[in-house]
Amino acid sequence: MVASLLTVQLDQLLPLAQLLVGLLLILVGRGLVRFGAFVAAGSLGAYLIWFLIGRSLGEVASLALLVLGFVGFGLLGLLLLRVGVGVASGVLAYLIASGLGLHWFYALAASLVSLAVALLWHKQALAVLSVTVGALLVQRGLSWHQMDPGIVVMIVAALVALGLTVQLRPRR
Repeated sequence: MVASLLTVQLDQLLPLAQLLVGLLLILVGRGLVRFGAFVAAGSLGAYLIWFLIGRSLGEVASLALLVLGFVGFGLLGLLLLRVGVGVASGVLAYLIASGLGLHWFYALAASLVSLAVALLWHKQALAVLSVTVGALLVQRGLSWHQMDPGIVVMIVAALVALGLTVQLRPRR
């Protein structure tokens, strides 16, 4: 009986997961993405150092090199995040332009302009991209429920406005 209560259907869990991840991306997406990039790149750096050096230098020296590798590669990941935001913005612009039926040349031009703008204003672009992806996830999560599509659009628009306000406000 307990096993039947703990069995959750994937189609019941997926909308909830989409809503939660979407809300996280809308409200704190920029910080979440920056933290994830730092941890992922830092973990890769620590793994590479461990793979190449191991314990051949002794325990203390190896641990110090692992920490330095984690921090160094983490900072490199934050630096490369700018390029990633630019590329993601360019790809998104290309997909939107080609989805609207524009010629491939105009879609490519739109993606290059979007890439340049995202590289110049990477913090704002990261906030807009994370809010956009979060809004798409929230919309997808709400579409599983039997709701009027107009209400879903209004909810998503309000969440986008809230997310952009929260993420783009000046920090003290």
